[in-house]
Amino acid sequence: MYPKSSNLFQLVAAGLLAGLHLDSVWAQYESKPEVLQTQKTVELIYHSSFQNYQRYSASDIQAWKQANDAVKDIGGWKAYAKEITQEKTAKPPIPSPSDGAHQ
Repeated sequence: MYPKSSNLFQLVAAGLLAGLHLDSVWAQYESKPEVLQTQKTVELIYHSSFQNYQRYSASDIQAWKQANDAVKDIGGWKAYAKEITQEKTAKPPIPSPSDGAHQ
C-alpha cells in the first residue's frame, strides 16, 4: 500500500516545481506607485538637423593633366603639408572666462 519510491520522488519534485512557479508569479507582481501631480512639465524644443543644410555642389571637372600641373605649380604635396602645419602652429584663440578655462 505504500507508494513506490520513484512515484514518491516524482510527487515531491512536482510539488517543488509548483512551489517555485508560484514564487515566480508573486515575484513578478508589481505594485503601481502613485504618480505625483506636483512635478513640473518639461518643455521640449525642436531643432531640425536640416536647418543649416547646404546642398552638395560638385567642383568643376577638369582634365587630369591640368589638375596635376596645378598641384605641381603650387609645390606638390609639400604645399598641402605646409598648409596643415601652419594651421596647427597658428595662435589658438584666447578663451573667455565663460568657456570654463582656468586662469
